[in-house]
Amino acid sequence: MKIISRKLALTHLAINEIMQCSEKDINNILFADYLNEEGEHIEYSNIFNDSVQDFLLNYFIDIKLKGYSNKYLQQFLTALYKEKFSVIGDEDILEMCPCCHYLTLTNRGNYDVCPLCYWEDDGKSYNELDSYSSVNNSTLRVYRKKFEEKKFELDNIPYKSGKISYPEI
Repeated sequence: MKIISRKLALTHLAINEIMQCSEKDINNILFADYLNEEGEHIEYSNIFNDSVQDFLLNYFIDIKLKGYSNKYLQQFLTALYKEKFSVIGDEDILEMCPCCHYLTLTNRGNYDVCPLCYWEDDGKSYNELDSYSSVNNSTLRVYRKKFEEKKFELDNIPYKSGKISYPEI
């Protein structure tokens, strides 16, 4: 069994994800309105520039792959290299999404969108099932039910579950 750091495992996955992106996807990432440390807009002219490549890698590791579990990373590396891996390092500490119950949110109530079920966290309680959420155009109960139906189509969920069993829908 190979032992690998979480950072290196995330780097492998990030490179794989970047390679699967279309040119349009890359351009959408690069030409968004990003600012450097001085607050100035970052301009990109060549996607093969080292600083652009570093930006893409860090963007995927820090944003797109945030919250991925070590177990998921181990499964990815094992499938990629056909060899067992153990990933060591602290996983991100995240909050549980009130809809899907996976640990995907940096903070509760900040209108972050869950990358798994796409519920926009408006700060409502997990128990406010029938309270209409204007940002989600739905109640939590209806949105949760739709996610449960789609969940079975997902192959391998990269996030840790925050709850063992779901309340009645």
